Amino acid sequence: MGFQLFTLLKICNLVGMKSILAFIFILTTWGMLCFSQTINQKDGQGKRTGKWVIYQKGTKTAFEEGTFVNGRKEGKWKRYHSDGKTPQIEAVYKNNRPMGSYTKYYPNGRIKEKGNLALNIYQDSLIRYYENGNIEYAGNFNETGKEQGKIKYFFENGQVEYEYDAINGSPAGKAIRYFENGKIKEEINYNSNGNISSSVKTPSGNTNGVIESPKSAIKAPTLGTPRTRGKPFLPNGYNKCYTPNDEIWQDGNFKNGQLWEGKVYEYDKDGILIKVKIYKAGFYHSDGQL
Repeated sequence: MGFQLFTLLKICNLVGMKSILAFIFILTTWGMLCFSQTINQKDGQGKRTGKWVIYQKGTKTAFEEGTFVNGRKEGKWKRYHSDGKTPQIEAVYKNNRPMGSYTKYYPNGRIKEKGNLALNIYQDSLIRYYENGNIEYAGNFNETGKEQGKIKYFFENGQVEYEYDAINGSPAGKAIRYFENGKIKEEINYNSNGNISSSVKTPSGNTNGVIESPKSAIKAPTLGTPRTRGKPFLPNGYNKCYTPNDEIWQDGNFKNGQLWEGKVYEYDKDGILIKVKIYKAGFYHSDGQL
């Protein structure tokens, strides 16, 4: 690299360029040469190492950038939207997995989600935002990645939609749903097992309530060919089934090959867990539980 800088300086002397512009040209060219030879490198074993900029296929538009150590992502990484400039995700990695704080962004640059991850599960606070900047969800998670404490969902206008207290991932005590105008829509009582014991609904915000039992027509997703990590699948018994990416998908007791009592795990396109749905007697039972 020193030889290249020396050559540039020699050329400038020969043509008599002594102006500030010539000096800037030298520094810029030298900097580009240095940068091109210090990124996207591999070590003696062919593993990626140091600073890398990965481009969108067939282009020179950035897809993501960060640091590799022994071929694995380490430290702060940034992924971009299709323009190659606007951040899509900023996250901290440890041994090739998200570990620590992260931020997701909309294409307009506004924050979409802020939280913390450890081994692909949420930790501490999590906030999701609508594209207009208002909060969509706010909650906290314990060390096992389950909701803990006050949980709130919001309408896009900023009004609270649903709020409850969670203990180890299950609602506890009284929960309230609201209409978009702020009036109470439903008051729900959860028992010590996290199941709904009763609900009082107030249609259109009226004060006359009716007691109803929770009902749902949503069945658990169909399995197809169960992925059980080599263990036998029990059509009538307890199973753990996994996604094609080897992440936990359905966990619980099955009946006639369908999840009967248990959980379904949902992930976003980046493989990050976003929701855990509870199923009772073969039907969806509770929302917003992780």
